[in-house]
Amino acid sequence: MHTMRHTGPVETSVKTAAARIALVARVLVVVACTALLPIGGTPAASAVVVAAVLAWQLGFVAAARWPRWTAAVDVVPLAAACVLLPVFHPPHGHLDLDDWARPVTSVCVGATQFYTRPRAGAVYTLVTSAAVWLGSTRATGDWDLGGSQAVMLLWQGALARCLIVLVSRSARRVDDLAIATASLRRDAELTTARRADVEEHLAVLHDTVAATLTAASARGAGGPELRRRARSDLSRLEPAPRAGTFADLTTPPQSDTLGVVTVLPPAHGTPAIPPYAINALLLARDEAVRNVERHAGTAEVRVELRLPTADSVELDVVDDGRGFRPDEVPGGVHLGLRLSIDARMRRVGGSARVVSAPGKGTRVELRWPAP
Repeated sequence: MHTMRHTGPVETSVKTAAARIALVARVLVVVACTALLPIGGTPAASAVVVAAVLAWQLGFVAAARWPRWTAAVDVVPLAAACVLLPVFHPPHGHLDLDDWARPVTSVCVGATQFYTRPRAGAVYTLVTSAAVWLGSTRATGDWDLGGSQAVMLLWQGALARCLIVLVSRSARRVDDLAIATASLRRDAELTTARRADVEEHLAVLHDTVAATLTAASARGAGGPELRRRARSDLSRLEPAPRAGTFADLTTPPQSDTLGVVTVLPPAHGTPAIPPYAINALLLARDEAVRNVERHAGTAEVRVELRLPTADSVELDVVDDGRGFRPDEVPGGVHLGLRLSIDARMRRVGGSARVVSAPGKGTRVELRWPAP
């Protein structure tokens, strides 16, 4: 079973441009050669030849609208001219009729290969070559066009066909390369999306289950508060969490052991921030607050919210605790910084930066979009 090969955009454009150039060049050559026939000849006889050739060209241009019939409409007048001109040999000017027929037959055979299928181009070449040979055998006057021109037409048709095939194959390779590149890009995007999903799940597990298990492992843990946190974790693990709003960002995060001070922008409106960015900011902010609760050794945290423009957010989580050196945090430790904060913000087009030093507290800077 044969399947039709899809022609790509580059190959299609190259073939279309080559066919258009061949059509225009063919008409220009035929008309230019015909314009030389009346010079120095009998006006009446020359006018008949010129009128016949121009009518042939007009019919060819009109037939170009139907590609399947273009070659058939074109080859009949050309073959008739190749057979009849040597026999009748009408009066002409300084340009001999055989000198006219040589470039005309060559350009017609060569150009046809660019706007026809291989079979139609081969038939056109064979018919024209046979007509040239037949007309030369029946010539009554001084006619130099003969078997050599018939053979030359076969070579010209074959070479022109080889040229368009080579050009088409080169364009086809460009299309294949574009398809392969697009496929690789899609695979890379799919891999990135899958990795982002994995990181998001790991971040959610770290923010919920890991935090609850840490609390449960503490001495004297238990009671209603632990059960409340467990229920909250289960709701966070549901597949379709509620989309956050800007009002959620202005609401202080809950903390059992910290005093949370929220600094809001003065007279702020509702900025144009997409829900996915708000969700990422909320989750990263809450994780930063939890980190203060676990590691900072302080009783207070400050959340500062700013709106530099109508479609950007700056959110800082600041504490005056013991601090640390961010560049010394091991890669396999502190998933809260790497996954729950930094990677989460980067996935939505934002950024996160931790500024800290031993004994000088910590500032977690969340930005959307990334500066």
